[in-house]
Amino acid sequence: MQDMKSFYTLMMPAALCVLTAEAAPVSDIAREAQAAANAYKGAVVNCDMEWAIDRMYPPIKWTLADRFASRDPRREREHAKRIMGTAGHKESDEVARLRMERNIRALRDEYVRMGRRMKEAGFRVERYIVGAPMAEYILPHSAAAMRAVRADSTRRGNKLSSAENIKWEGGRSRLVVLPTTLWYSIPTEDGRRLRVERKDFIYAVRDEVIQSTNNRNYRGTEINKWYFIDSNTDVNTLRSYFPTLPLNIAQPDTGERPL
Repeated sequence: MQDMKSFYTLMMPAALCVLTAEAAPVSDIAREAQAAANAYKGAVVNCDMEWAIDRMYPPIKWTLADRFASRDPRREREHAKRIMGTAGHKESDEVARLRMERNIRALRDEYVRMGRRMKEAGFRVERYIVGAPMAEYILPHSAAAMRAVRADSTRRGNKLSSAENIKWEGGRSRLVVLPTTLWYSIPTEDGRRLRVERKDFIYAVRDEVIQSTNNRNYRGTEINKWYFIDSNTDVNTLRSYFPTLPLNIAQPDTGERPL
């Protein structure tokens, strides 16, 4: 059951600082987010969790991959020393890039294994829908957000010039809250199947303006491409990259019930 819980949890996986983000009336752009999410219904139904990694918002994916790697007993001490700055040597850019690539591959492999275990356990997705957008937020980037993004970029081996570390010309992202409904069934001990309806939501995010002194995008995203973040993501992690995100994000009711 833990794998099953993990499956639908992962599947359903501030001048700039003084600007505040507000929920705008849902726009046609937000409805594009709904359409983009619905394009992956087939993958959800087939328990194909690899799509969740491939379309996860890159900065969130880097954070999750790093955390996942730190749970590897063989590298836990090394990871802790690097995070605390006591490793005794500094990684080269190439080593940092290769390490992050390795961590993301390991995370993707874990998602694939999880989906395989779900199928083997008899978990069956009967239907999955992404509802109409509930809320939409325009999020101006802040200096604090850029520090977090630059730190991740450096960890991935992208060395920044001193000018890039000082100057920032602005940026903007859009975050849309999308309700989801999942109908699934699992085998019971008496040979029957228990059908369950689960209501949840996902965040759809796209970067609309990313600018720096040389027009490089340190978030690792494509402009105006939709990426997704599951509702289980810690809100403090979200605000590491979107400090202008309101405290009272509009969210739908969540939970599950047997059918």
